[in-house]
Amino acid sequence: MILMARLAELFEKELEQSVVYKAKEILAKMIIPKKVTGEVVSRHIRKAIRIGAWRYLQQESRVLLIVARRWRMIKSPILRSVLYRIFLEIELFTFRGKALFYEIIISMKNSLYKLYELVKAYSKLLTIGILYLNNPPMYIVYG
Repeated sequence: MILMARLAELFEKELEQSVVYKAKEILAKMIIPKKVTGEVVSRHIRKAIRIGAWRYLQQESRVLLIVARRWRMIKSPILRSVLYRIFLEIELFTFRGKALFYEIIISMKNSLYKLYELVKAYSKLLTIGILYLNNPPMYIVYG
């Protein structure tokens, strides 16, 4: 009986992690630019410093951002994917990023069809996410 409860708990955690992973993937497609240049990297560095995310980034990520801002265009797909993950981490520190992330999760819990409709309406998705984040903490329930 205890084994079944433990398996159910592990399955629930795995399902939750896959939902979060998919939500981050959708968010990255929505707000991170497709081309990575030195200007884009330096813009994200300034943003990270401005919002306080810079000190929470890993040291390797900070060094990679500092080095990458010197290049004109990042062509390597592996380096680009690493930079996308760092950009996403920076965006999740902003209010807009959090609002979009939580609304994507809520929409995924409701239905996938509704999610694809909302992705097309970026401003509507942002508005619903901001309204959700402005609720008092005791009313915030994730799904």
